[in-house]
Amino acid sequence: MNLLGGLDKPTSGEVLFDGKPLGPLTKKQMARYRRFSVGMIFQNFNLITTMTAAENVRLALAFGGLRGAERRERATALLARVGLTDRMEHRPAELSGGEQQRVAIARALANRPRFCLPMNRRAI
Repeated sequence: MNLLGGLDKPTSGEVLFDGKPLGPLTKKQMARYRRFSVGMIFQNFNLITTMTAAENVRLALAFGGLRGAERRERATALLARVGLTDRMEHRPAELSGGEQQRVAIARALANRPRFCLPMNRRAI
């Protein structure tokens, strides 16, 4: 999972995505790959504790280049999709573990990735 997610580099062989190797990608290209091709849902969620659920999702959308009202609308729609309309303005400490997981899922889906991966280590 870490290899396909671009978090680790293989010690031998190569990892292909869409028939292209991930190994030769620059740091910038790898960041773009992670941002738009793969949504990662971490076991410990990696939510920013000082931000609300909506702000956590909007941050992912900001990194994806979405601006202003469109970013707010998409974050609202994603959180509604995972059943958190009434919890959008709550911080992670105010959410149950299941609710935090759903915020992490909404964030992973934010930039319409080609696929999502469950991850079991912290983001780098």
